[in-house]
Amino acid sequence: MKEIIKNIYDFVDNKFYFKLLYLFVSLTFVTILKYVPGIMILKYIALAWGIILVLIMIIEDYKRRKIYKFDIPLGIFMIMTLLLNIISYRNIDNIKTWMINLILFVIIFTVDVFKCKKTIIKEMNIITYFYVIFMFIASSISLIMKSFDIKIGLGDFIFEFNGVNGGVFENKNAIAIAAALAIVMCIYIYDISKSHKVRIFLIINIILQTIMMMGEHGRSALLIVIAVVYTFIFVYNKNKYFRIVFLLIPILMCGTFLTYKDNIRDFTSGRSSLWTSAAIVIKENPLNGVGNNELVEAVKGARETDDLPGLAIGGLHNIYVQIATVNGIISLLLFLAFIGVILMFIIQHLDKLKRKEKFQMTTLTSLVVGILAVNLFESTLIYIVSFISMIFWIYLGSLVSILDNKNIE
Repeated sequence: MKEIIKNIYDFVDNKFYFKLLYLFVSLTFVTILKYVPGIMILKYIALAWGIILVLIMIIEDYKRRKIYKFDIPLGIFMIMTLLLNIISYRNIDNIKTWMINLILFVIIFTVDVFKCKKTIIKEMNIITYFYVIFMFIASSISLIMKSFDIKIGLGDFIFEFNGVNGGVFENKNAIAIAAALAIVMCIYIYDISKSHKVRIFLIINIILQTIMMMGEHGRSALLIVIAVVYTFIFVYNKNKYFRIVFLLIPILMCGTFLTYKDNIRDFTSGRSSLWTSAAIVIKENPLNGVGNNELVEAVKGARETDDLPGLAIGGLHNIYVQIATVNGIISLLLFLAFIGVILMFIIQHLDKLKRKEKFQMTTLTSLVVGILAVNLFESTLIYIVSFISMIFWIYLGSLVSILDNKNIE
């Protein structure tokens, strides 16, 4: 009996299985799978499992967790937002959102440098293969739907490629981003794979995902491609002066971009109108923000306008603006400090690597950087469970665990 209980405990405490399940669940949120009868029960199973893992982490697993400098701003961010939820916002929905962040930061973002490095890489590769195969199937069906103008009806919802949907995805932007992420993962697997058949499959998949990404004209998805090139140039050139200038380029480009107010609305598909209203809310609530539950009403009430596309469903379409609006400017600075410190940590370790390992880890780093770039136009990094947030936190934790691994094999 003790052996059975131990096996159950070991299974529940296995974060790898949890990540795999939650990644699948997050993909059901934006695809046709969402309308499969009974599929939503997986959402509640994953949430309950996540809460159990948080409790296990607090009671036992924290002893195996090495504390890093980047943990400090993230920890303060969590404490501060919890206090804001309790004292300022006082709404149970905000507490639920905070719990989602807690699961993302503590369980999905797993850093275990004392675990066998080969095991970490193996688990990460399984997750990568799962996503790549899932996207191959989803994109293949979507391409067939486009080619033969096929429509699939589930309940009151119609999936079609030529409408608002992107084939089996609920919207075209989602499939474009998902395809771009799959391309980066295919590049990574291609480099680690020794199988000729697998490599042929990956080449076909890259072509397929490129067709899906370009066919949907996903501007956010293109940021991932740009991020791959940008990251490789940055990592492979170790000159500190070059890196400083190279860091300033995207900042200056964003600043220049924002000065063209006449064209910015069309280029951002109306997102800039959301940011204008959000700026008013931030100015009125600079320290505390308004809380996640009041975000939509606060932005709607900031000024008289009907030009707030996608607010109710997609938030402010810029996670950094959304953090400042929801939890205040200090929270945003803490989150940016976390991102800055952990990226510096990763770059320092990438500089020590050679040849194939450096290429592989740089590819995965570009995936993380790409998602950070995408969130200039999306709000999918925290506050919600999405396939984008899942991939970001899974791979960020894996990168740290691999690059700073202390396990002596």
